[in-house]
This record gives sequence, C-alpha cells and structure tokens, in this order.
Amino acid sequence: MPFYQPPSFAAAANVGRKLAADFPFATLLTQQPDTPWLSHLLLLPDPQDPDCLLGHLAAANGHSAALLQAPSVAIFHGEHDYISPRWYVSPGMVPTWNYRVAHAHGQAEAVSGDELTALLTQLAARFEGPGGWTQAAVPEKALAAMQRAIVGFRLRVTRWDVKEKLSQNRTPQDINAVIAALQAGNAGQQQLAARMLAANGN
Repeated sequence: MPFYQPPSFAAAANVGRKLAADFPFATLLTQQPDTPWLSHLLLLPDPQDPDCLLGHLAAANGHSAALLQAPSVAIFHGEHDYISPRWYVSPGMVPTWNYRVAHAHGQAEAVSGDELTALLTQLAARFEGPGGWTQAAVPEKALAAMQRAIVGFRLRVTRWDVKEKLSQNRTPQDINAVIAALQAGNAGQQQLAARMLAANGN
C-alpha cells in the first residue's frame, strides 16, 4: 500500500515498535478482492517477539477470517496536534498538523488454546495492573464459551513504515517557538512538545 514519506520525516522500525507499544489501539486493514476489511482493536507486542503483534476479533466479524488469508497492515497513531502559523518566528507560514504514525505490515496467523489464554491474560494485565481483574474471576465454562466467540491472532510484521512529522523541515528558531507554544497547552499538546524536543535532539 503506497505511503507518502518525505525523507525528513522517516523514522526507523524500532521507533515504530515503541510507538505501537505506547499507543496500542490500532486500525487493522486487510485488502480483499472487492473491498478492504477495517477493524479497530487493541494490538500488543508479543513478549517473545517484538516484530509480532497480538490481538483478537469477534468470530462473527468477517474480518477475523479474511485476515488469515491475506496480508494486513496495522496503523498506530502517536502524539498529534494542530500547529498554528502564529507560533512561528518566520513570516508567511500556514497551519499544519504534526503527528507520529506507524504502519505494521504483515501476515496474521491464528492463536488458540493456551496461547489464546495467555494473550487475553496479557491484554488484561496491561490495563488492570497488579491486583486487577483476571480471567480467574470468570467461571471456567463461561470463559471457554467466550473464547470460542473470538479469534485470537498473531500478526507477524515484515515491514514497519514509520513517519514522524515534527517540524524537522523548519528552522531551529521555528521549531523552538512551536515547542514553547505546545508546552503552554493542554496535556496532549505537552506530550507532542516532549516528542518534538526528543526528535530534534533537545
């Protein structure tokens, strides 16, 4: 799938892996002969392999069968926000949007049995934390029925396309001015400012 990527905004695969781990809610796209399947879901890195992503879909969702038959791409969005031309030092600038995105291309394979149980345990532990909810709280028969209603999968990533549009094409003075404006904003803008500082070596 084509991806517009100016060289100044390109980032390495390890940046994409980290972005996906930090922002795991993804859009999964699987191309089909007539039209693509699209689903929005949680994907977490496989603890055993950083180039594998683990997730699941409802068995009733046709995408759960399609993704096992054709390559897919998972799209992860990182920090992003509006950039006002008022923030620049240079005159004649226009509005834009700074953002980070990672595209993970690969082929999915089914996960079942003990592997599926481990996958679901990992998903819950990531967000519940220590002492939080676990599958042990669900009766065994009910849990088995729920697992039959989903399709667990491992997406083996063969290529990462990573783009960080963080004002790298602007002057140092303009970059610093944008960062200062974002630092004075809301929590999301402050996150973007921190990422811009890191990307520009500050």
